[in-house]
Amino acid sequence: MKKLIYTVLFIFALSSISTAQTSFDKDMTKLHNDIFKSCGMIKSKEAKDNAKILKSLAGLKDEISALQKKYVKHTPKEYAKDPLFASYFFQLKDVADILSERVKRSDYKAAVMNCSGFCKTFNKMHMINGTLDLTDVMFMWNMQITMTNFMINAGNTKGAAMSAKKIPALHNMVIAKKEKKNSSEFNILFKSLDKNYQTWLKAVENKNFKEAKKQAKTFNAAFPMVFKKTL
Repeated sequence: MKKLIYTVLFIFALSSISTAQTSFDKDMTKLHNDIFKSCGMIKSKEAKDNAKILKSLAGLKDEISALQKKYVKHTPKEYAKDPLFASYFFQLKDVADILSERVKRSDYKAAVMNCSGFCKTFNKMHMINGTLDLTDVMFMWNMQITMTNFMINAGNTKGAAMSAKKIPALHNMVIAKKEKKNSSEFNILFKSLDKNYQTWLKAVENKNFKEAKKQAKTFNAAFPMVFKKTL
C-alpha cells in the first residue's frame, strides 16, 4: 500500500514539474504574441494613434511585471541555474519604456528600430540556457539577412558578401527547428519565404545587388506573418 502511495506521489510530483514548465512556456508565448501586436501597431503605415499604442505598451509592462512576480521566486527548471534569470524581465520592461518614450515624441522610426529589443532578450535568455526554439532561430536568421542588406544599401558589398556566408548555417538551424515543430500551416508559408531567400542569397553571391535589393523588399514584407506563426 505504501509503495502504491509513494508511486502516486512521485507521478504527481513529475506532473507538477511538467505543468510548471509548460505554464512558463505558454505565458511567455502569450507575452511574445502581445509584443508582436504592439510592435505591429508601431510599424503600421496607417495613421498613428499615440494614446492607443501607449496603452498597449503599458499593458505589456503590467504583463511582464506579473510574470516576473510569478516566476522569479519559482524559476522554471530549465532556468534554475541561470543567475541572470530575473534580469530578463527588467530588460523586457526597459524595451517597453524606450518604445513608450519614442511614441510620446511620435518618433516612430526610432521606435520601430527598438522593437527588436524584445526578441533580442528572449533570444539571449534561450541561448544562455540552451532552450532555443524556432522563433529564436528565425529571428537570428532574419537579423543576419537584415544586416547584410544594410551593408548592401551602404555600398559595403565586400562586407555584405562576408556576412552572407554566415547565413546558410542559420538557415540550417531554421530548417532543423521547423522540422521539429512540424506545423503544416507554418511550412506552407515558409516555403514561399524560403524560395524568396534562396533567390536573394544567389543574387548576393553573384554580386547582383540590384536583384538582391528587389528580393529583400519581398522578403521583408513576407517575413512578419511567417514569423508570427512560430509563436
